[in-house]
Amino acid sequence: MKEVAVSIHAKDNFDPLILNGLKGLDYIHVDVMDGKFINNTNTNLDAFKVLSENYKTPIIAHLMVINTINYINMIIDSVDYFIFHFENDEDKLAIIREVKAKNKKVGIAINPNTKISEIVPYLDKIDIVLVMSVFPGWSGQKFIEKTVEKINTLAEYKNKFNFKIDVDGGINLENAKKLKNTDILSSASTILKAKDPNTIIHALKNSDEYD
Repeated sequence: MKEVAVSIHAKDNFDPLILNGLKGLDYIHVDVMDGKFINNTNTNLDAFKVLSENYKTPIIAHLMVINTINYINMIIDSVDYFIFHFENDEDKLAIIREVKAKNKKVGIAINPNTKISEIVPYLDKIDIVLVMSVFPGWSGQKFIEKTVEKINTLAEYKNKFNFKIDVDGGINLENAKKLKNTDILSSASTILKAKDPNTIIHALKNSDEYD
């Protein structure tokens, strides 16, 4: 059975009630964008405190930013997993050490044009790899089909290193069936825009059972 994360943005008009009534979620995935690492901007860090106070679900901070450690320290008490981008030019080992020193989980996100071979040196040091199946930005983008092969390649390292594979971007009930080697499915529009979100969450969690 898969784990499922609902993906939302740390935007200024953030409304925590958007998650009310959602059942079976394993994570709340929050995108932070500083307008520098990528063009879009969503930096309402108060969202993390509100979420942590209102929900018991583990929170993932997906940091599409520069000055990553500054962001980590500003929300350290409200977040369980910190994920930063491999494409960031900062000292990756320093970021990993900083998160681990705070007794939190850490992960690396990779864009569609980043190869699995590039992150192999870090796989023994992290808890999660977030494979982007769209280019970072707004939700609602189309799933990049080559992601399936990429995840299958990454899965070959899981027997040696202890990490989870998360996939984010354009996830729906059809492509979820192809992602057999994924541990976590992160979804925004497919869940939040559904007439019955809880049915969708249940179907995503059980997508391994369908051909």
